[in-house]
Amino acid sequence: MEGEVVYYLMGKLSKYSSRIQHQPVKDCAGNVVAYLNGDTKESILFLAHMDTFEIFSNWKRNPWGEIEGDRLYGLGAYDAKAGLAAMVEAFITLNSMNPRPSLILAAVCDAEGFSRGAYELVKSGVLSNVKAAIVSGPTNMKVMRGAYGRFVFDVDVKGAAAIGTEEAGINAIIEAAKIILWAVKIPKLDGIGGSVAPLNVKSPELIIAHPDRCMIRLDRHYPPGQEPGVVRRKFTNLLRKTPELAAKVTVNLMKRPTPFMEPFELPEDHEWVVKVAEAVKEITGETPKLEVYRTVSDANYLYTLGNVPAVILGPRGGNHHSSDEFVELSSVYDLARSLVSLTSSELEE
Repeated sequence: MEGEVVYYLMGKLSKYSSRIQHQPVKDCAGNVVAYLNGDTKESILFLAHMDTFEIFSNWKRNPWGEIEGDRLYGLGAYDAKAGLAAMVEAFITLNSMNPRPSLILAAVCDAEGFSRGAYELVKSGVLSNVKAAIVSGPTNMKVMRGAYGRFVFDVDVKGAAAIGTEEAGINAIIEAAKIILWAVKIPKLDGIGGSVAPLNVKSPELIIAHPDRCMIRLDRHYPPGQEPGVVRRKFTNLLRKTPELAAKVTVNLMKRPTPFMEPFELPEDHEWVVKVAEAVKEITGETPKLEVYRTVSDANYLYTLGNVPAVILGPRGGNHHSSDEFVELSSVYDLARSLVSLTSSELEE
């Protein structure tokens, strides 16, 4: 599906961009990067991802698109196809202005995986002249001025095998369950906050014996202001102190092709945060809430690796990463108009 979006965007944006490129990215469909050469020295970046999750169960609406009133239901409609559509519309509108601001629109791949697309974009040097960025996300028109960081840990639990009718062994699955129930409490125990969520549990499929091995994968989100190394050490140390644990435990970071994302936070009075909030208020008539995104985003890489001030902003909707995902169409138009207002204001400086 990512590949189809790439081809569509290449054809659509080539009519309006000063230059467009299909940036190769290993193991995914690649990025579409469209440039608008304007009259400002530095560029603004619009970034949205093209991928989405698989179809979860219990969909009652058509996952390939269904409209009822102001709502568009569909897979990825809220996260983040609607935001991408608003950015494309804003790009086309800004292209017709004279004078016009300098702009880059990046549609990236793999945001729901390892953020390979955003990582490649940062590494490529494309952002060397970017002043600030808007990253599309499911924010309900709230201005997210930062985002949490994240680690994922693989925990190898080693018990002792025994026949199912004996009590001499150490059932690794039972020990893994103890660890999981303890791990979800750690954000309160270590004073850091955030969350822990189990992502996977694996063990041998035995018929009658107690399994002696079990692997669990734990997701640790943590807020800005925390040192990643400290978060990692505290989590690992506390995990090994799981009460009544009889198994041996080995804890390692999950292997991934890109770095784990570190948190970031822009002050409420940061120039870019203020400008984004003013643009949203101008269009909607309401002062948007300023918050910190409680998960990770491609914005993490833009700020921590690319040194680009980034704000996450998206339309109103619901049920992302779930069944019956939807977006409110009127808010997509509001987002597009806000992006035009925000970017064109750069001409006044």
